Amino acid sequence: MTDKEEVGRRERKKLMLREALITAAYELFAMKGFDETRVEDITEQVDVSTRTFFRYFASKEDVVLDYQEAEHQDFMAALSRRPADEPALSAVHHAAVEVVRGCENGSYGFNADRFMTLQELLRSHPLVRAKNLQNCIDRRDSIVELIARRMGTDPLQDIRPNVLVWALDYAHIAAHDLWKKNSALPYSDVLDEIFQVIEQGLNFPACTEYAPGLQQ
Repeated sequence: MTDKEEVGRRERKKLMLREALITAAYELFAMKGFDETRVEDITEQVDVSTRTFFRYFASKEDVVLDYQEAEHQDFMAALSRRPADEPALSAVHHAAVEVVRGCENGSYGFNADRFMTLQELLRSHPLVRAKNLQNCIDRRDSIVELIARRMGTDPLQDIRPNVLVWALDYAHIAAHDLWKKNSALPYSDVLDEIFQVIEQGLNFPACTEYAPGLQQ
């Protein structure tokens, strides 16, 4: 075996171990809950030491957030592939749904259940949510820059690219909330429908029979 082949073999083993730790963690999060799962529980399931775990991850939160950079790069690539003449919101819509469906169908080792465990932790667990928000700052800026280039505008002078990125965040938050209330549909379908509503416009007409203050 050549030195290059040996290095390649070691790297593959590291990637396999890393994925095994992530898989074990998600299985335990779903079964026991995030707070009740210890690092020792994860390493015991994979049969490695806690020292090995900390070579790959600084904390349990980092296991949850590990997918983010890869997902972000996939979203940026999907957005870049959208037709140049497609309206900006439609481009964000289709790119976001494409990436989520990829997650549900196996991207980054995910399936629909694992993806929803992730979404629940991102939205509901205080530590995971805080770290996620902290990590989102740079990624949000890069999306704003890409949207601004598509629109041919300066995001420092034009607020619309920033508004679109916040609409992307809103769509994900709303999709998670609605999916929890009716999980019969895939999360990606709920997200798709929310974007369709946003694209049609949110200035919904009032009911002509509505009278403020009347009890139903």
